Amino acid sequence: MKYRYPIFIILTFLACISCKQEYVKESNTKISTLKNVRVIPLKGLENIEPIVATGTIQSKQEIVLSFKVGGILNSLLTEEGQTVKKNQKLGSLNLAEINAQVSSASNAYDKSIRDMKRATNLYRDTVGTLEQKQNATTAKEIANSNLEIARFNKRFSVVSSPVAGKVLKRYVEVGELVSPGQPIYKIGSSGTKGSQIIRMGLSDKDIVNISLNDSATIVFDAFDKSEYEGNVTEIGIVANPKTSLFEIEITLNDYKNEIKNGFIGKVKIHSKNVLKSYKIPMNALVEGNNKEAVIFYTTDSRIAKRATVKIEQFRNDYFSIKTSELADNAMVIVDGAPYLKDNDSINISK
Repeated sequence: MKYRYPIFIILTFLACISCKQEYVKESNTKISTLKNVRVIPLKGLENIEPIVATGTIQSKQEIVLSFKVGGILNSLLTEEGQTVKKNQKLGSLNLAEINAQVSSASNAYDKSIRDMKRATNLYRDTVGTLEQKQNATTAKEIANSNLEIARFNKRFSVVSSPVAGKVLKRYVEVGELVSPGQPIYKIGSSGTKGSQIIRMGLSDKDIVNISLNDSATIVFDAFDKSEYEGNVTEIGIVANPKTSLFEIEITLNDYKNEIKNGFIGKVKIHSKNVLKSYKIPMNALVEGNNKEAVIFYTTDSRIAKRATVKIEQFRNDYFSIKTSELADNAMVIVDGAPYLKDNDSINISK
């Protein structure tokens, strides 16, 4: 009987050791279930995506010139592509017929003055009637108006450039018979600040984020490495019925002689109204299509959460989502996401 207590103590000690080993084994098992991942805070993924569109360079002012009256073209003084000054003479009509009209109107006016004086004298001497005097006065005013019309037509039998610019198009040749209003030249403003613009169409989704004076950068196919600065100067309020797009105008900040009308430019508009988004690296994508993506994130650095987010844009190495899709303190899991399930325990690797 004296050995009973030592044996009991030994058995108790062995049972404790066994329980400790089981506890350690269980604890090691729990640690081993943590899945190693790498994360990126959302703050490091903030992005403001510019609005991108394509347009064609034009002159701010493009004016089609023509004659007020018809006639035979006597001279054309400029060719396409030439630079012209403001008020520079560009062409004229043969003035033989027009001069004859001015001379006829002038003679009719001189006669009307004599007739009015004669009628006035007769009326004063009580030989003529008041009606004759009034008719003579009216005839003199009509003759004067006809003379002004003839002189006006003569003045506009010459075309001059209303702006400093370039000849974009010449429609006729010397010796042709032209009618009133027939296009002779198209002049585009150039050489001055604000004379070069680029027009393009935007969808309704983009137009609501555009404001006047938003900055823009333009790259032309002809100059791949050169960027030109500009600002939004016009915004269409009605969509083009054929394209359903709203037209906007970008004015280049400085005139560049190397840029020609018709150059195609890729424009990035940096709108002040565009909402921020997050650029999610493509290796964070677990599942996805053109509209939605499945990613994992964590807010406490311990548990992984699964989220289905709406995709704004796809790029080669990332896709963007609205900032409202995830909490501000979320961290996106970019390495190890394909092996996770919702509410998995994680270990964040440095």
